[in-house]
Amino acid sequence: MKNVLCYRNHLFSALALAVLCVVLPQAQAATPGETSISLGAEYTSGDYGTSSKTKMWYFPATLRYETDRNMMALTMPYVVVEGAGNVVASGSMQGMPRTTMSTTSRTESGLGDIELSASHVIAQDAGWRVGLGGLIKLGTADEQDNLSTGEDDVSIQLEAEKTSDNNTIFGTAGYKMLGDPPGIDYDDIFYGSVGVSRRLNASRAAGVELYAQQAPLPGVDGKSELMLFLSDKPGPKTRLTVYLIAGFADGSPDWGVGVTLKLSQ
Repeated sequence: MKNVLCYRNHLFSALALAVLCVVLPQAQAATPGETSISLGAEYTSGDYGTSSKTKMWYFPATLRYETDRNMMALTMPYVVVEGAGNVVASGSMQGMPRTTMSTTSRTESGLGDIELSASHVIAQDAGWRVGLGGLIKLGTADEQDNLSTGEDDVSIQLEAEKTSDNNTIFGTAGYKMLGDPPGIDYDDIFYGSVGVSRRLNASRAAGVELYAQQAPLPGVDGKSELMLFLSDKPGPKTRLTVYLIAGFADGSPDWGVGVTLKLSQ
């Protein structure tokens, strides 16, 4: 059984790598793009359907390269988790349930899971853009400190957006294949999002996004979250975004708040 699971994880990683390999040559052949660094800070709090509350601080640093049709990114976060260990951090998908017998809350911190992502626009016409993306979350953080499941996760998703006048409608539909740590058999999950943003003036925009995903374990709830955001460009190559998160399912945090600063070359 262990060999089958290892083969499955290697197969899923190969699928995501195939997406990245399609994107990389396209990006290299394209016209020079934009390199940026994003620094973020996010705080979330909730019981995630358990008997105790878990608080998480997520501080990602992302190096990104973008052209008109391609995107590649590397994210390295620093994570702080305060809780009993029945909910752990797991890359940018915060709040993964994990079985534990502990009832004592403790605070752990350290480097989180590294993420590699890429996407390629496969079709665009009349304001529409449709892309194919892949993401590999490496289980590099310490699972004993509640900073990770300790396993690799692989996601493949379709991305779409429609721009008209000052409004943009966007959404994703994806499939995430979760690595199984010892003693836990996670289900692979579907997830998706839909949102809209409106340009308020030449530098400022505001919007809302709804995100949902299936539950990774029987007997627990999935996620359903609403995010409100406001972004501004204080400089020609700087963008600052602040956002609020409200959870509507037991598998989501009760609430959260975050900020992202993007610095372009």
